[in-house]
Amino acid sequence: MKPRKALLPGIVIFILGLFALSGLSHGQKQPLTVAEATNYAATSRYADVMNFIKEMQKQSPLLRVETLCRSAEGRDVPLVIVGNPVPASPLEPRNARKAVIYIQANIHAGEVEGKEASLMLIRDILQQAKPPYLDKLVILIAPIFNADGNEKISPANRRQQPGPEQGVGVRTNGQNLDLNRDAIKLESYEVSGLVESVLNRWDPLLLVDCHTTDGAYHEQTVTYSWPVNPNGDAALIEFQRSKMLPEIEKIMKDKYKTLGLGYGGFRDPRAPEKGWETLDPQPRYVTNYIGLRNRLGILDENYVHGDFKARVSGNYAFLFAILDYVYAHADELLKMIADVDGRTIARGLAPKPTDVFGVEFDLKALPNPITVLGFEMEAAPAPAPKPGAPVPPGPPMARMKPTDKKKTYVIPYFADFVHKRSVPFPAGYLLPDAPPEVIQKLLQHGLLVERLVQPATLEVETFKMKGIKGAERLYQGHRTNSIQGEYGKAQVEFQAGTVFVTTAQPLANLAAYLLEPESDDGLLVWNYFDKSLASGGFGGGPSGFPIYKLMKPAILVKETIK
Repeated sequence: MKPRKALLPGIVIFILGLFALSGLSHGQKQPLTVAEATNYAATSRYADVMNFIKEMQKQSPLLRVETLCRSAEGRDVPLVIVGNPVPASPLEPRNARKAVIYIQANIHAGEVEGKEASLMLIRDILQQAKPPYLDKLVILIAPIFNADGNEKISPANRRQQPGPEQGVGVRTNGQNLDLNRDAIKLESYEVSGLVESVLNRWDPLLLVDCHTTDGAYHEQTVTYSWPVNPNGDAALIEFQRSKMLPEIEKIMKDKYKTLGLGYGGFRDPRAPEKGWETLDPQPRYVTNYIGLRNRLGILDENYVHGDFKARVSGNYAFLFAILDYVYAHADELLKMIADVDGRTIARGLAPKPTDVFGVEFDLKALPNPITVLGFEMEAAPAPAPKPGAPVPPGPPMARMKPTDKKKTYVIPYFADFVHKRSVPFPAGYLLPDAPPEVIQKLLQHGLLVERLVQPATLEVETFKMKGIKGAERLYQGHRTNSIQGEYGKAQVEFQAGTVFVTTAQPLANLAAYLLEPESDDGLLVWNYFDKSLASGGFGGGPSGFPIYKLMKPAILVKETIK
């Protein structure tokens, strides 16, 4: 059977019903987004976004605009701050016990639904006679995070998705970097700006990152995930996946007539019954990164095979459902985050043998299956290879395509990463000869970094390298490293000037990810110790590795590095 063109979700998105949320008539809705004004034939360019924001500033005193960063091509990336009153500084919502929510769109500028939906969200909140949410929430929105990629709009981009017919932008930014692979190395202007201007400055309770899927066929309009890296706080991960997001999905279905589904794809498209599988766990991905910072995170992945209007409408409904939930539970969520920070600091003050950092992971199914409203699948011929492209050995691999026949799959959901191998969690890390770029990177992430003022002789855990290997292929401009070695113990005299990073701080999980020698996404992976390796720094000393782990707290005379 032939697949249906574009395969729209089974549930119809009633746009007028969604707009009724704001209590406005159609004639009052100005300005329109480019998507709305063109009947979803086009998406906004940078100038359109900036003009929309300016028009909203003329209408309401409840928003202010900051600059998140300046892009490689010279564009100021806007950060819209919505509040009542609009806060002049991050101290105001903290003092008022308001929850700060950050919504980010267009990180991949071919995935533009969040850009249009977040602009509509700003308008449809502020144009109400009594704007909702703002007595408890401050809402930060970066509607065009990847401004440079957005300006490379072409109908040739992301041709797997139906519309908008006038095209979308590209995945990478003006530095040719994938911004959703940059949250550890912080080499892009945009993600560096996110950490500096949003996370370190405003410290939002929740980050929402808007994307569009690339894969499976199903009826649900919106898919979503939480931070899945198991080195985050276990209770926070469990809360998000078992309570918060299922309740948001229910709000979205009951109130906004939009179906949701945990993010992923069939483990085997030829045998969907084998299960549904989530994304990778590394914190280079922004949503996983925010989990290591002890904050809530939601990955929004809009359904690629729905038409553009359905994708924008689904994203719009999801954002409102998220705000509904956070507004209803703001006090509870603020207390939860404060408790998580407190637990993290307490662990660093007195690490126990049960406190560990995972260096290898297994992926297991969650206790309850997931329901995917899908289709029966059939094989389609593999596409002919491009002229001059190498032909893989063996027969061509058939692709799977959906038929017209719907099928509900109740299948295991592989979304639980657990520790396969772990190492003890320390009280702190000592770096006797820290390269300046490593110190700068730690500070850039917002970590407390100190240096010894007086020498100290300490019992530490060491790591003796047996081998290090760079990847054969470049990835995001790097030949990423993998390392092998063994742990030991030694008495080491550390001189004044030695860098010390305590784990008795809220960002301790992030510190461990950056500094553990076997971390799968740390600074060693991203080549930040390569200069030490080239100069022989890995060959000397008791450890052979320039980072030492202090397993028990010690009294140290030190000062803060700023």
